[in-house]
Amino acid sequence: MSWIWPEGLRNLQGGGVRLEPLTLGHVPDLSEAAASATAWEWENGFVPQPSDMQGYVTRAIEAREADRSFPFAVCLSNGQAIGTSWYRIYDTRRRKVEIGFTWYARGVRRSFVNRQTKLLLMTHAFETLRCILVEFLVHVKNSPSRDAMTRLGAHQDGSLRRVIPMKDGTFGDVIVFSVSDEEWPTVRAALELKLLKYADAQS
Repeated sequence: MSWIWPEGLRNLQGGGVRLEPLTLGHVPDLSEAAASATAWEWENGFVPQPSDMQGYVTRAIEAREADRSFPFAVCLSNGQAIGTSWYRIYDTRRRKVEIGFTWYARGVRRSFVNRQTKLLLMTHAFETLRCILVEFLVHVKNSPSRDAMTRLGAHQDGSLRRVIPMKDGTFGDVIVFSVSDEEWPTVRAALELKLLKYADAQS
C-alpha cells in the first residue's frame, strides 16, 4: 500500500477550514477542543481524552509514517486546531479510501466545519486520488455521526460487527456508509449549496 500524495501538497484548505498534517504541535489546541466533549463521548472513544492527546497524536503520526493512514488536524482560518479527520485506509488497487477518526470541539459542531472538512477530503479523494468510493465507518451508538452521514447524502451499505476497539477491551459494531464517484457530483453540489446558505446567513 502506498499513498498517492502529490509532491509539495501539505494542506487542504478552503471555506474557512485548513486541514494540516497532524503534528505534536497541535496537541495543546486539540486538548482544549477535546475537553469540551461529554464523558459519554470519551468513554465510548468518539473523542480522545484530553489527558491522552499526546498519545493519540503520537499514534496518529506512527500510522502515517507506516503508510497506514494520513491524519489531519482540522483548523480554523486563524490557525486554531479544533478537531481531527483522517484518511484511514487507502486501497490503491480497489481505488477506495476510508475517512474516519473525525471529531470536533463542541462549539463548532453543526456549523460549516464538518461540511467543509468533508468537502475538502472528498474532493481530494475523488478528483486527485481518483478514488471510485469513499467509505465512512460509524459506531452504531454514535447517533450524531450517523445523522451527519444521512445529511451528507451518503449511502448506508450495511453493518460490520466487532470492528472498533473499545476502552474496555471489547470491539464495537459499525454502520458502513459510502459515496461513489458517480454519486459524488450530486453530493458535492449539495454540500456547496449548504455551505453557501450558511455563508449567506452569517453575512
